[in-house]
Amino acid sequence: MCAPAHLGQDGAGGARCGRCRGFSAERGSAVTEFSKKTGDYPSLSATDIQVLALTYQLEAEFVGVSHLKQEPEKVKVSSSSQHPETPLHISGFHLPSKPKRPQETVEHGEPARASEDLEFTSFVFWRNPLPDIDRDLQELLIDGGECVPSEEEKEEDGLEEGKDQDSDDDGGGWITPSNIKQIQQELERCSVPKDVRVGCVTTDFAMQNVLLQMGLHVLAVNGMLIREARSYILRCHGCFKTTSDMSRVFCSHCGNKTLKKVSVTVSDDGTLHMHFSRNPKVLNPRGLRYSLPAPKGGKYAINPHLTEDQRFPQLRLSRKARQKTDVFAPDYVAGVSPFAENDISSRSATLQVRDSTLGAGRRRLNPNASRKKFVKKR
Repeated sequence: MCAPAHLGQDGAGGARCGRCRGFSAERGSAVTEFSKKTGDYPSLSATDIQVLALTYQLEAEFVGVSHLKQEPEKVKVSSSSQHPETPLHISGFHLPSKPKRPQETVEHGEPARASEDLEFTSFVFWRNPLPDIDRDLQELLIDGGECVPSEEEKEEDGLEEGKDQDSDDDGGGWITPSNIKQIQQELERCSVPKDVRVGCVTTDFAMQNVLLQMGLHVLAVNGMLIREARSYILRCHGCFKTTSDMSRVFCSHCGNKTLKKVSVTVSDDGTLHMHFSRNPKVLNPRGLRYSLPAPKGGKYAINPHLTEDQRFPQLRLSRKARQKTDVFAPDYVAGVSPFAENDISSRSATLQVRDSTLGAGRRRLNPNASRKKFVKKR
């Protein structure tokens, strides 16, 4: 697999030419197990796993593995006074905290004047100050030959636009030339890479999350070092409980299969903010309107997995079917060979038993629908 050997001393700018490198199977299995614990394994492809394993291999060769983590850190859920479904950190908008206005005090010596002041305090005409233009922008305007409007012209334009301010102005949140630099620093949680010998350039959130939790360096497309990425937890949309154990299938509180993956961000004070998706397909009720099929008994019955402690029979493959994957057997023949034996007559083969655990939940199709039997006409 082709990848850069390592980065130079000047960070991303000094990347050397790439060459074909490989990774050991131990690194690949370590990355795979770590991604399963973080909950990003379903979002990763085979190529993503290979890139992560190659980054792990290069980090072990040039830096070492003493600083890398073997287990992901658990996300601590803390209570917050803010509503969790409130949209936070909206891309493209700056929402600063609104300062409290000082309350006007009324003198007790003039009761008549105080009543007048209280009566007309709501009729105060006020307009937001015009944004200050940076010096760089002013120099560009002067060099370009454009004239900067005077104060009188600004006041006239402000009076003309005063009619539309009630509908357009929402009390802040606009990006102006005066606060664009501050907003970029707040939104871009990146820094200049220093003493980075090995790094991975990717825009995939799942890969970034795995790399950062392992302790590997992640670089953005512009060469900046990414310091923070998204974390994920499981949230039950039935009882609204959360858990950081990404390997769970059923909710530990209510016992239903209603856990959904939710992205979270943790602030400095430990407050957890969950970001929900407005896509209605996240909670898809398709297939749930049908009644459950009648439970079947016997050794080879396949019933839907509805509870976590539900007992299942040992649906194992036959001995002939297991020989197909036993590469260390003396009589092993590859499956692509024309002399390979395929098990088609055993009980497990007729029931289409696979060498994996049963999937939890209900099937999307109607289990009570009548199945058509195709009979060959004579």
